[in-house]
Amino acid sequence: MDQITQPQTIGTEGGRRPTGVPIEAASSSSSEVVARTKRRPHTLAYKLKVLETVAALRTQGHGAIGAYLRKEGLYYSSVRTWERLQAEGKLTISRPGTKLNGRQELLAENKRLRRKQEQLEKRLKKAELIIELQKKLSQAMEQASSQENDEQ
Repeated sequence: MDQITQPQTIGTEGGRRPTGVPIEAASSSSSEVVARTKRRPHTLAYKLKVLETVAALRTQGHGAIGAYLRKEGLYYSSVRTWERLQAEGKLTISRPGTKLNGRQELLAENKRLRRKQEQLEKRLKKAELIIELQKKLSQAMEQASSQENDEQ
């Protein structure tokens, strides 16, 4: 019996699929650095502008929003997320990925309220000083007027 042998050619993987590149050459390119894409940060003003435009395009009909988003290079899911954040009043965070948890929100509000309380206490002290000065001035003027009346 004759054995049928398949010729082994360079660039084949077990004789099944030709790759066009020898196995040794394919494994030597491991030092190549792959460029990573960067996320595009969107400013708050840009997000609000996109939301206004999308709201205006909803009245024009089908396809207008999709064309606009393709032109801007945005996904509709991003717009929906921004709409949800705007409805919740949380579209004020300018950096993506920065989220305050409940404890941090309470601490920030506490700090803001303490600062406001200090300012109000300073204003109250100034007002009390002014009232004291007015009382003393009024008493001094009464004494001066009573002395003038006694002299006459």
